[in-house]
Formats: sequence, structure tokens, C-alpha cells
Amino acid sequence: MTKDSLKKIKKLSIFAVAMITISSVDSIRNLPGSAQLGTKAVFYFVIAAIFYFLPVALVCAELSTTYPQKGGVYLWGKKTLGRQFGFISLWFQLAENLVYYPPLIVFIIATGLFPFSQKLADSSILMFVMINVIFWGITIVNMFGLKASAFFAEVFGILGAIIPMLLICVIGIYWYISPDKANCINITWDNILPDYHHLNIGITFTAVILSLTGMEIATVYANEVKNPQKSYPIALGIATVFILTTLIIASLGIATVIGPNNSTLNEGIMQFFSSFMTRVNIPWMIPVIALCIVCGGLASLNNWVLAPLKGMNVASSDGFLPKFFDKENKYAAPVPLLIMQGVIVTLLSLVFVFIPSVNEGMWFLNILMTQLYMIMYVCIFISFFASRLLDKNVHRPFKVPGGILGMCAVTVFGIFSSFFTILMSFAPAKSLGIQNCYLFGLALICGLIIFILPAIIGIRYQAKLPSRIRHKSMKKNRKKEH
Repeated sequence: MTKDSLKKIKKLSIFAVAMITISSVDSIRNLPGSAQLGTKAVFYFVIAAIFYFLPVALVCAELSTTYPQKGGVYLWGKKTLGRQFGFISLWFQLAENLVYYPPLIVFIIATGLFPFSQKLADSSILMFVMINVIFWGITIVNMFGLKASAFFAEVFGILGAIIPMLLICVIGIYWYISPDKANCINITWDNILPDYHHLNIGITFTAVILSLTGMEIATVYANEVKNPQKSYPIALGIATVFILTTLIIASLGIATVIGPNNSTLNEGIMQFFSSFMTRVNIPWMIPVIALCIVCGGLASLNNWVLAPLKGMNVASSDGFLPKFFDKENKYAAPVPLLIMQGVIVTLLSLVFVFIPSVNEGMWFLNILMTQLYMIMYVCIFISFFASRLLDKNVHRPFKVPGGILGMCAVTVFGIFSSFFTILMSFAPAKSLGIQNCYLFGLALICGLIIFILPAIIGIRYQAKLPSRIRHKSMKKNRKKEH
């Protein structure tokens, strides 16, 4: 693409980039988990923002503008430390998405069923069946390409995500300041600071981190804003303030109305709305709210089903998967990869068959997803640091401020916070009622090992390819990138 062609492309406004970032990250699904922290959620969100969220946002913005070609996290790793490191980064991005889908669909199902039958939402067998019906339905939609996927997201996105989030914030504030309402929490400075004598909050802290993930998807638009070095930090600042404010207020709002100990992952949001709507005598609004949230959940699911596979399709062209997975249909959808993804999600949904408690099954998958996500972010920070050291002459439209000190600070903060989150996620909260914490932790370790193995297999498969075939695949992939 020529420079003249690039100039003709309409650049996004600061507000547009901020809204894209907000819609990619700000989500109500993880609020019930962070609400279990009560008033301490304020402290943990602020700490997570400083040591995790801002470093991730800045690093992803620099990498996405420095290497704007197709490939995402795979390309970042490939350009800095080689194809094998790129594949490792990409695999963990795909792996966390695979684990993300079942609990998200359970949340959607539980929300839709709440106004009619709360008992059905506790049925593990029903959840297993509905997970597969919904996910395979979304998979078929994405087989018709990005246009069908984008239309689906546009129709349901704002209705079921941003509006309910703002509504939760408004209700929470109204409830707390109303003198005739019984508040379940008391927001004081002493209550905001954590109690270091109790180490049973690790599992709920993962919900705080999980609420701030997804920035690597949003930052691909950093190169589309005019004067990114100046404008993107402004857009990022607007998005960061909005995301943190809404997440903190909404988490406190849920804890205020129903209490920290009554917030379950699958039904916490609807418990909040049901409690409020019933007390103000408008129970007819409960099904309406549920329908909006279901639509938003489906839009969120749809947004993620295809995006990571696009990167895996690029890696497949580099020889990390059999040639069969490199195929696309006439809508440019990677059908073999979509089918493989569906099969893996079906296997993961068996967790709800073998774990009798739906809420406990959701916690298990959420924690495993967070651990896989953190490994991916470690790879991203390593790619960033390597890029600065090994690729000094490349043009960087956006650069993390602060020079060498800024580079080292965001790398150290990011890697430390990622490993700290993994460590904290092995400490189950008492509120889950887990009978055998050691067995729970062992299951998590086994889950990590299972998802690490495909990365090793992919690297070995690519290394064993005859050099002639490997170079041919790489040449084909270079054409795709451009």
C-alpha cells in the first residue's frame, strides 16, 4: 500500500478509539466475582490498573503500531524472537479463549433462565447441552466471515453491555445514598484497605484482573488514529478512567444491594437486578434486563470466536499446523480451525458434567483462563522488551513514554503482576465451599500442563518439516501479511 493510499484512509477520532477500547474491555460478566471483594475491590482495581492494566495497554499500543501487519501477538513474537516464540504467544491467546467460552455461555444461559426458573440454572447437564448448542450456532455464523460476525456484534453490543453496566452503576449509587435502603457494605477508608491476615481472597482477585483483560484486541486500532504518539495516550486515558470507574462502582453496587457473600458467578448480575426491581415494584423489568444482557453476552462471544483463529491461520501458514488447517472458505473464514475450536469447547464443557456445582465449575474455568491469559501477557512483555533491544531502527508511531526507564518499568510491572496473579489464583476463597482445596489446585496444574503440551507439539511439528516445505509455507505467509 502506497503512502498516498494511506493518507486517503480516514483516521479514527480520539473518542472512537476510546469507545472501541471500552467496548473491548468493559464487561459485566466478571462483576459478580469482583463484588465478592466488597469495598476492598477499590484497592485491588487501583493496584491492578497501575501494575497490570496500564503496562499492558501501553505495550500493546506500541507493538500494534510498530508491527501493523496481520498476525497480532503471533506477529509480535515472530518479529522479535522468531516464529516459535510467536507461536507460543499465539497458542496461549487461543487457549485462554477456548477456556473462556464455556463460562461465558453459562453466564448467558443463567441470565436468560433467571426470570423463569432459577433451579434450571443449577442443572449441570442442561448447561452442557446449551453450551454446545449456542457455541456451535455462533460458529456457523462466523463461517460466513467477518461481515456477518460484525453485523451480529453491532446489533447486540451496546444494548447488552454498556447500557446494563451504566444501569448497575446508577442503581448502586442510588441504593447507597438512599436513607431508607439497607446497605450490605459500608464504604470507609479502613474497609477499602485489604486485611493481610486473611489470604483467602486470591481467587476473587483473579476476577479483578480478568475484568481488565482484552486490551491486546483493542490496541490494533492504535495505528488508525491521527498523530498516535499524542492522540492515543489521550484515548487510552479516557478509556482507562471510564473502565476503572464503571467497574469499581458496579462491583460496589452489586455488593451494596445483595452483599459480597451472595454474589455467584452465574447469577450474581440477575440477583442484583431482581432484588432492586422487586423492591421498587417494577418486577416486569427483570425479563427485559435479562434479554438485554443475553444479547450483550452473545455479542461478546461472537467478537472472540473468529479473531484469535485469524492469527492461528497465519501461524498455520508458517508450518505449525498441518496444511489442512490453512484452508479458508469463500468468505475468508478458517473453517477447519473453527471446527477444531468447537470440538475443544465441547470437551471443555464436560467440566460441568463432572463438577456437580455450576458455580464451582465456572470458577475453575475462570481461574484456568486467567492463568493462561497471564502466560500470554508475559510473552507480550518479553516481545516488547526484545523489540526495543533487537529492533532499534524500526519506526514506532507510538512509543511507551519514559525512555529506558519507562521501558524497564512497564516490563517489570507487567511480568511481575502476571506471575503474581497466577500465584494468587491458587488460593481458593472460603465462599466457594470447596471441600478439597489441594485437589482443586492439582486440577488447575493438570489443566495448565494439558494446555502447554500443544505449544510444544506445534513447535516440534514445525521443526521436523523438511526445509523446502517450511520455506515455501513462510514465503506464502509473507504474501498474506502484506
